[in-house]
Amino acid sequence: MRHSCIFAAVSMTTLALAGCGLEDTGPSAFNPATNVYLTFSSFDLQNTEVAPDNLSYTRFWDFYRGIQPAAEDSDDLATTSEIRGHIEIFTRATATDSGTSYDSVRNPLDLMNQVLASGEVTNFQEGKRYISQRIADDAAGTYNTRGNGAQIRFTDQSAVIADLPLNDQLWIYPTLDWRYLPDGPEGSDLDNKVYRTIQYVSRSVAEDEQAAQPELVSVLAGSRFDANSFMTLGYSPTEFATADFLSRNHGSIELRQDFIDENTDTLFIKNDDAEVIALDRYPGYTREDNHPDCLRIELDYNMEQVRIFASDGEPARIDDPDSTDEQDTIANPDNCTYQEDADAITSWTTVPVAGR
Repeated sequence: MRHSCIFAAVSMTTLALAGCGLEDTGPSAFNPATNVYLTFSSFDLQNTEVAPDNLSYTRFWDFYRGIQPAAEDSDDLATTSEIRGHIEIFTRATATDSGTSYDSVRNPLDLMNQVLASGEVTNFQEGKRYISQRIADDAAGTYNTRGNGAQIRFTDQSAVIADLPLNDQLWIYPTLDWRYLPDGPEGSDLDNKVYRTIQYVSRSVAEDEQAAQPELVSVLAGSRFDANSFMTLGYSPTEFATADFLSRNHGSIELRQDFIDENTDTLFIKNDDAEVIALDRYPGYTREDNHPDCLRIELDYNMEQVRIFASDGEPARIDDPDSTDEQDTIANPDNCTYQEDADAITSWTTVPVAGR
């Protein structure tokens, strides 16, 4: 798998801490992760009087608003609406009346990000302080729940009272990992970076209960931070981030965000079983083209432009024609991931997004 902001705390009327059980797990000298069990009044995230900027830190905040066409073109407006509607399936965002933004979300990634920033969970703070100390010592360090057999469990009290499906009541995160690498990953020229991984996986249920469960099956998200800007409280400025969401019935989406080099957000959609965007509203495309197996929506904040790319039946990599080794491959220029700007199905000028 694959912003520099002022801290906005999670309102304690929303976040009710139920304590951290230690049970069989405990911190090691080199990995302080332990069990964290939290109970919330609700998993829903909204802006509040105590935390008026909560939503501005959610993963799709920039992209969801930023793809808005600057001109009133009916085709592009319709496509924008379809993209937003698909995002809402995974993030459970509730659109505002204008449809150009959202006023609530309910998903494991955004909730975890808010909790980590709040500074209210003792073990998470211990983990961040440990990484901060390793940065000061210029020595590699890791906080990893999986490595210590620790579990993170979030419970929605209102969902329990309402007897909602299991995966509305309980969110379990198999992995929370912070990793400081002063010398960078092997084979990389990056150094002095902190990497964070968050993983959520839904609970298995009996076959007769599956249809009632929320759409989201899993999330795997990664972020990269400059160690010199790493913060133990609030949101560290992000250099690069990815988030991969898998659903039960609507395929998957992956958002890749580059905050420092290209300043772009790129959304990949894989759902060839159903139509996500009606590509046939654009010249040269028919209804048969509306089910591509690779769909890419790229938002360039500097240029204030959206481009949409699609391909079907094109593998991501192909044999290298310049090599005699059958194992050598190259990126396929016909796959939507690698298509050039000139290959875009459509593009439009977007509204500016403050901060990007």
